[in-house]
Amino acid sequence: MREHLTTLAALLRRFLEKELPTLGPGWWDKGVLNKLTYQQRAMVDENGWSSLDELDVAAVLRVADQNWDLFRRRNIVKWDDRNWLKEASSVRNRWAHDAPGREQGADRTYRDLDTLALLANALDPGSSEAKQLASARSAALAGLSQPSPVRSDVAPALESPSSSFTPGAMIRVKARPELTGVVTQVNKSGSQLRLTVFHGQTMQTYYESQVELVESKSSEHLGAEELSARLTAAHVLHPSVSRLYSLNTGRIEYEPYQYRPVMKLINADRPRLLVADDVGVGKTIEAGLIIKELQARQRLDSILVICPKPLVVENKWRSELKRFDEDFAHLDSTTLRHCIDETRAEGHWPSRYRKAILPYSLLDEKLLLGDSTLRRPRPGLVSLLPPVKFDLVIVDEAHHVRNSDTWSHRVVKHLLDSAEAAVLISATPIQTGSEDLRALLRLLRPDTFVDNQTFDLMREPNAHLADVESAVRIAGEAWQTTALQALTRALETPWGSRVLRTNPRTQEIRDILDQERVQDHERVKALRLAQSLNTFSGLINRTRRRDIGSFTTRKSETFEVDFTPAQAEIHEDLLDLAGRISTSKGHGQSLDFVLSTLKRQAASCLNGLAPFVEDLLQRKLTAEELSEADVEVDELDSSALGSFVAEIKDIADRAAALTDDPKLERLLSYVDEKKLLTNNKLLVFSTFRHTLGYLLGHLMGRGARVGLVHGGVPDEERRVLRARFAKDKSDPDAIDLLLSSEVGTEGLDYQFCDALVNYDLPWNPMRIEQRIGRIDRRGQQSESIAIKNLIVSGTVDAIIIERCLKRIGVFQRALGGSEAILGELTREIRKIADDLRLTDSEREARLQQLADNKIGRVQEQEELEERESALFGLPLKKLDAEGVEQAASPWLAPDQLTRLVQRYLLECGYDRADTLFERPVALLRPNKDVRSTLHEDAQAVAPASSSQWQRWLGRGVDQSRKLTFDPNLADDDDVELLSPVHELVRAAAAQQEGFAADTTVALRVSSTQVPSGLYPISIHSWTYLGARDDFEVVVSTTNPTLSEEMGRLLVDATDSAEPTEWPNASEVDERHYMAWADSRAAHIDRTRGHVESQLASLSTTHHARVQLLEDQIGNASHENIRRMRESELRSLEDDFETRSKKLEMSIQRSDVTAALLCSGIVEVIGES
Repeated sequence: MREHLTTLAALLRRFLEKELPTLGPGWWDKGVLNKLTYQQRAMVDENGWSSLDELDVAAVLRVADQNWDLFRRRNIVKWDDRNWLKEASSVRNRWAHDAPGREQGADRTYRDLDTLALLANALDPGSSEAKQLASARSAALAGLSQPSPVRSDVAPALESPSSSFTPGAMIRVKARPELTGVVTQVNKSGSQLRLTVFHGQTMQTYYESQVELVESKSSEHLGAEELSARLTAAHVLHPSVSRLYSLNTGRIEYEPYQYRPVMKLINADRPRLLVADDVGVGKTIEAGLIIKELQARQRLDSILVICPKPLVVENKWRSELKRFDEDFAHLDSTTLRHCIDETRAEGHWPSRYRKAILPYSLLDEKLLLGDSTLRRPRPGLVSLLPPVKFDLVIVDEAHHVRNSDTWSHRVVKHLLDSAEAAVLISATPIQTGSEDLRALLRLLRPDTFVDNQTFDLMREPNAHLADVESAVRIAGEAWQTTALQALTRALETPWGSRVLRTNPRTQEIRDILDQERVQDHERVKALRLAQSLNTFSGLINRTRRRDIGSFTTRKSETFEVDFTPAQAEIHEDLLDLAGRISTSKGHGQSLDFVLSTLKRQAASCLNGLAPFVEDLLQRKLTAEELSEADVEVDELDSSALGSFVAEIKDIADRAAALTDDPKLERLLSYVDEKKLLTNNKLLVFSTFRHTLGYLLGHLMGRGARVGLVHGGVPDEERRVLRARFAKDKSDPDAIDLLLSSEVGTEGLDYQFCDALVNYDLPWNPMRIEQRIGRIDRRGQQSESIAIKNLIVSGTVDAIIIERCLKRIGVFQRALGGSEAILGELTREIRKIADDLRLTDSEREARLQQLADNKIGRVQEQEELEERESALFGLPLKKLDAEGVEQAASPWLAPDQLTRLVQRYLLECGYDRADTLFERPVALLRPNKDVRSTLHEDAQAVAPASSSQWQRWLGRGVDQSRKLTFDPNLADDDDVELLSPVHELVRAAAAQQEGFAADTTVALRVSSTQVPSGLYPISIHSWTYLGARDDFEVVVSTTNPTLSEEMGRLLVDATDSAEPTEWPNASEVDERHYMAWADSRAAHIDRTRGHVESQLASLSTTHHARVQLLEDQIGNASHENIRRMRESELRSLEDDFETRSKKLEMSIQRSDVTAALLCSGIVEVIGES
């Protein structure tokens, strides 16, 4: 066939050499180079080729295909003839990869030659090449073999055990029944035969008396129910990367968008993900789904959740994970020390705490390094050998460990470095260029994000890819050209040219954009491809509130009050003093932060200025307190104030003497209004602790039931206050009003409260969104929530809220995909507000200009999102739902799982299995023997599990257990929620029989899509080997276009009468072979492209890491440091070589293995 492909290529070259020069002088670039794939183009450039004669068959076919529209418009070719060209490419791929284990059949050879001959005749009828290919086709037709004989209608009987052993026989060792092998040689030795047996990797000899033949069915006929059970078992035991196994695994309200992180993680090159969703979208639920999905795919015996202590004290993570039938233990200092001691003594983490929740408060130096000051030194994590290795580590509120100089960061890094899978969760605003994002990605993938230079290198193409995405979304005039130009710019960046250019998805999107007409479904695919090419897409999941719709309506109102004359005078004097300090001292980061924070405290609460100044001058402001105030330094250095300290103290003393406070009075007035409503709960936010302390004193003085939470309040006290805040107002222990900083409510849900007051406002819109998200979240029962903003006229805050924050709409709706713009906006607001050289009119003019520029861009982004539904005809929420629906395997639906479990229970001896699931909630009452069998099988599939199912089976106390497949009916803990990952289902799948060598089926299905009649079918399992293994069940029939539909119909098949004569299977077998060969060739090509992209990425980051270490070695000031860096460099080189070889090996092992499960007939009956 290669000879005939070469003949066709010669014709194509002559055809192209004739037609392409009509494009003009630049025809080589325009008609050839720009039409090649990126890999083909790289080969041409590398070899300096400049003629069509130098291109291989694949490249010539590609050039012809990509120019077909041009030839058609000139009436040189027909549109339909392009199908022959596409088929010719498939022929080339099949023969290029030369599928092993089977020679190409005569029928396949004829079909391929027919394709080549038809294409040749379409391009140049009567040419020597066309005649040559036609002649070869005729010869192949003459040589076609006769059809295979008709299959007998009598199924072969079971093989009877043989009394003799022959090569090829399967045997088992009598003393070790689990050890099986194949006889390769038989020798006579005295009175017994001596057998040579192959056991996987080794050869062993036995006497015939030591072994016995393994009896196996050579054939069997399956009914529809048994076929369903076996196919369902195959899907349970061999998870596919394109299918979801975590559907209906938790007692949760189903939301399609919550499966986004799951799908990203199972398709990632390494199971590591940053979940940076907006507040309130359900990140703990997403984590639960990730746990269940990973359990279906790998051993997941040990899981560690790290989170702030309030979430431990509040029992939030433990209670959420119980909804997924996961029992986690809380770790305190005592139990954590016990775990470390046990691990040191036994070599593994104690089983009782293999699923544990650890608070940040315990992540300190002693945990990592140990404590050598004690009489009996205690070991730390670093001294444990082997090191502690969790299957999954989840880090909630991960922004707490963004600072690499903290011990909590170092402990988390140590745990993540050895973990199989890792998920970081953070709802804190993360802009694309922020240092926080860099730090978290470095923590997640230190092998990829070596330094800021590498981060910037990877980020650079994303702006251009965003332009591609925008052009595809809008689909305006010449959108394909616009998108292609943006794609070209992305590929011209260093990362684009080295990495993205080799990514197969880059070629896919270019081919779509190059088409003359792009269908809507192809445009959606192009959008998804553009998103997937984003260099951070596989590492970050970002679900925005706007993507999923509103939880409730936001009703916002701003209360604006005036300073009293005395307040206004103090405020004016403070601003004047700040201006004089700035003029005298000049600008410096420390001084600018001090002055800015003074002004913001005064705008928040002038009466709280005195204690703030006192703490500032005495350096009592903690890093945590400054972080709450959104100050970007860990310490405010008051020494920069110099000789102005006395004046600042004077202003603070005057502020402390103030009595009247209109802003406070307006708050108290609203508190009185809220007190009269049915839901009297009110959450009051302030950026400053001194403001909160001031408010607390006045509210308590009026007899209000009020509590205060911020980062400095002990965790136990916070837990008690939150619990009291949640109580009904009729409860004498309840509090009605909670004063809080941002950190005070972090990670906790307050959806029982329907109103909040912003006593002051952060200048960062995303921080405002975080505040609102505490009550505007999943589970909010009120149809609307109230947002009240308190500002004082004449302050910079008042100008900012009017000019910027209101116009963005943060108080009316959740912000969309404008994080980068809002990050720029926040920085510009601070720059303008803190510039003391500006007059009031200049400052207002600058803010107005900022509003016109940045906020206009925010509104454009929001308008684009609003129009997205109309552009695609589908909102994002529906696209999410369709994605989940497509990922849901029909073989894992409740009906199919029910059949599997019923058959398993029958085989276990449970005689009521047939009627067990007649009701939505079944009641299982096994006897002692059945219970023991169930327990043994459950332990076999999950030996380290402490699930409530295994605990129930092992206790033997309760005689019955409720079972259901419906999450809505599994609210109680005593109801087992069955799913593909449940141990009962997995045990049922593991105990299900496999398929015999010659298994037949006779089935009946109803359909309006497939014409009525009898169809021969075969069912195969395909296992994809390569960079990531996969599994698929494939149904084949004589009509390839019906095979996919037939596969869907088999899910609901019933039994049909066995035919008197089985149909000829050869045609179905040939159809399957053609499909398999095409899929195999495509899989090998995809794997090669994927691995080449991975190798390019690995090489780029590796060189950056090497350069960094070599610089450190060259600049090392101490011999020990130099040796340490040299050791790191050697380890780095070894790691690079190991990972490179592993990737290259995945190309070599790339294959698709096919195993015949069964064959037979399907009777299709048209639905009336």
